[in-house]
Amino acid sequence: MTSATLPVRELLDLDRYPVDRPGDPRLAEVVAQGRAELTATGMAVLPGFVRPEAVADVCRRVHAMEPLAHRQDVLGTPYLAPPDPALPDTHPRNRTARSSVEVLAYDRFPADDPLRRLYEWDPLLDLLGALLERSPLYRYADPLGALNVAVMRAGDQLGWHFDMADFVVSIALQSPAAGGEFQAVPGLRTPEDEHEADVVAVLDADDRHPRVVTVPMVPGTLLLFQGRHALHRVAPVVGPRPRYVALLAYDTAPGTDSTPSLKLMRYGRTVPATPEVPHVHAAR
Repeated sequence: MTSATLPVRELLDLDRYPVDRPGDPRLAEVVAQGRAELTATGMAVLPGFVRPEAVADVCRRVHAMEPLAHRQDVLGTPYLAPPDPALPDTHPRNRTARSSVEVLAYDRFPADDPLRRLYEWDPLLDLLGALLERSPLYRYADPLGALNVAVMRAGDQLGWHFDMADFVVSIALQSPAAGGEFQAVPGLRTPEDEHEADVVAVLDADDRHPRVVTVPMVPGTLLLFQGRHALHRVAPVVGPRPRYVALLAYDTAPGTDSTPSLKLMRYGRTVPATPEVPHVHAAR
């Protein structure tokens, strides 16, 4: 039996993470630990959140859909903004690094796809809101960007950068043979201070900088990451096995969508390719 015939609850390790039972004291422990991790490091790691057999099934589906992914290979600054000609070349806002990835857009996942059903499952939304202490949360209204899978092959990487969003939710699906580590420097900047000298120090030292934290890429792990103030990257992938990571997009306001220019860069188009697949908007 594949996960296509299973209810969403059976995709997850609900003994360890009783997401569907709000009053369960074990869930309260998960939330308390996750909140403590977010406060200390800017990330909450839930290993084994998705069961191994469900991960394997999702990976088979992603492999079949790989030809539909759009490839992006760009040079960008750590601030996800164009270089500033008013600043010297050595300034961190003018430092560039390569980011290369293939992205499967939300509309590529049929309504019965297990990953899509998990994304659209309200108890997951409630868990994330509890961890972040931001409720209610809403799913993105972006028909392309609400749910993605990032496919990274040998030589692909994501350069050092800060996120523009307050938080990112990801699920590790498949590890490469080597490389592809998620690396971060939590709390490198603050709303009051960009700490630009510290940013330059990390860019110069790369993963040799003592403040760099490496998060193991273990399939089935859910990662909640606050990347607006943490410089982070994905190290170059090594070997023939692609790296798969699901990215689940939420916001504290309903109706959030991406700009047409961002859609065009990430997906190579601005409208859904499969309009016959119904899009679930930010409804609870």
